[in-house]
Amino acid sequence: MTIRINNQFHLSQPVKGDEEALVRWLNDPVIQRNTLRIPYPYRPEHARDFIGYVQAMKSEHSKLTEWAIRDGDGQMIGGIGFSRIYGKYSHKDEVGYWLGEPFRGKGIMTEAVAKVCEVGFTQYRLLRIEAPVFEFNTASGRVLEKNGFRAEGILRSYFLKNEKPADVKMYARISTDK
Repeated sequence: MTIRINNQFHLSQPVKGDEEALVRWLNDPVIQRNTLRIPYPYRPEHARDFIGYVQAMKSEHSKLTEWAIRDGDGQMIGGIGFSRIYGKYSHKDEVGYWLGEPFRGKGIMTEAVAKVCEVGFTQYRLLRIEAPVFEFNTASGRVLEKNGFRAEGILRSYFLKNEKPADVKMYARISTDK
């Protein structure tokens, strides 16, 4: 399944062959600081494991839960997906995303989040999409707010990041929100 973001970018399944792009982009200290589940340093075996995980989740859930953000040449420049932490049959899910450094600040992620939310609400029949964001990650908060997410509050010591408690601002969008 390919989802057009705009005339230059689209979403599709991460596949074998994306390993080099994953290693290149995910060895960025900014991505490491702003995400929870991406290993650092990011190695080729992490990329292979991730591509296997994507296929396993697609098989288990009968639908794609992770997408590669691709440029006009089909090169992977970022990623976005649902975590499925609440289980296969839940009415809610958590969205997470990252984007390679040269592509940030251009509105690409705002459009990608919009498309994935549309899929989540219409095709996957989700009622709620959540996004816990480290308090210091204001850029991610802006992306979510532009997509109708509301900050619901601060969750203290919600995650352990580098073995230290970390607070997050919980954002959520309900299917009936505009």
